[in-house]
Amino acid sequence: MHGTVPQKVGRVLTNLILHPQYISRCLAHNVVHSRTPLDLEIPWFAYAGIDFLETFLQPQMNVCEYGSGGSTLFFARRTKHVVSIEDNPLWAELVERRLKQNSLTNVTLKLCPFDFKNPVGFEQSDYFLALPDEQFDVIVVDGSEEWTQVRPTCFRKAEERVKPGGVIVLDDSWRYPQVRANHRARSFKTFQSVGPGRPGVTSTDVFFY
Repeated sequence: MHGTVPQKVGRVLTNLILHPQYISRCLAHNVVHSRTPLDLEIPWFAYAGIDFLETFLQPQMNVCEYGSGGSTLFFARRTKHVVSIEDNPLWAELVERRLKQNSLTNVTLKLCPFDFKNPVGFEQSDYFLALPDEQFDVIVVDGSEEWTQVRPTCFRKAEERVKPGGVIVLDDSWRYPQVRANHRARSFKTFQSVGPGRPGVTSTDVFFY
């Protein structure tokens, strides 16, 4: 989140005081071992958002995510099938390797490179259109932020594919007030806390349809 270093440190301390259940995870993930979310096999979300998903996910669910990583393994272990859309070839290779090491075969990893620094024609790109023409229980809008409109644009596409009763997860949602102000969801909830692989407090929004 935006702010000076003292402000960011203050937010972290306040969050840990109000939510002491995150202290051990924060220390283990970010200080003692300093492992990435891919190493930890968890999403790069706020811990509060991860905890919600732990209770929401069911074995029969289908998931699609813009942006692969630790979340891919997290969802693969808890749901029926995961479609993961990734633009970075090197990162996709790391995720694919980790999936094979863990014998996780219920993931379709779609590699769709795109130059986000030159986003003309994004809505006609393979990356944007990789979201299959089917309904999903969970759609995650994460991935690249090189262009500020990537996630808001993908979010609008996701709203066409989420099942009734399903959710869309928007990570780093504090950066996207326009999404919070303009969506079709019945409601949404902001999960704000510290998280893995990051030095500060972030927010992960879940939109309910």
